[in-house]
Amino acid sequence: MVEVALSLAIVAFAMVAIIGVMPAGLNVQKENREDTIISQDAAVILEAIRGGNASSNLTSLTAGVLQMNGLTPSYVLAGAPTPLDIIRRLSIPRWDTSMTTNFVQAHFRAMSGNLGDTASTGAMAFSYVVTAEVTNYAPNPYNPTGYQLTNNLYEVKLTFQWPVYDGGAGVFPTRVGDKRLVVRTFVSGQLVRETNGYNFLGVTYVGQ
Repeated sequence: MVEVALSLAIVAFAMVAIIGVMPAGLNVQKENREDTIISQDAAVILEAIRGGNASSNLTSLTAGVLQMNGLTPSYVLAGAPTPLDIIRRLSIPRWDTSMTTNFVQAHFRAMSGNLGDTASTGAMAFSYVVTAEVTNYAPNPYNPTGYQLTNNLYEVKLTFQWPVYDGGAGVFPTRVGDKRLVVRTFVSGQLVRETNGYNFLGVTYVGQ
């Protein structure tokens, strides 16, 4: 009996230790899954902005976007926005004050991951907020060809923040967690103003 009692005590001690570690392990797994989703979605969004009309990822954006904010009056997507609606707003450059904004945000539902993460409804769906910033190249004043790069080379910066704690139909999120990822890329080509935003034309250049 003594040996059995000691064995049960040892097993109970080990079980308590294992159960205590499980929440931390599950939390790490959850964070790794979210980091993977953000990294994959970031590549999709960057490619869509860089490719403009010719992008192969436009359909993915319409399936993932929930709301957009930043224009005056505030533009909150409703119904079924066209892919170019999303691209044009995310491509608005910081220096264009005539668009009444240089700070555009989008609330996305996960475009990759498991079915629970990408669910169109439900508390389990994973979502995040993207802040887009487009700036033109700042040339070296001693470079005589710098002006050509200024008009044909742009930096696209996307800041991803998650998790989203509020927001819903017609309401842009105001409470977002402290998880953060910043991705940058350069886009070459002409940035053309179109209806309600801008679009990159990678095959045409200013000054050709």
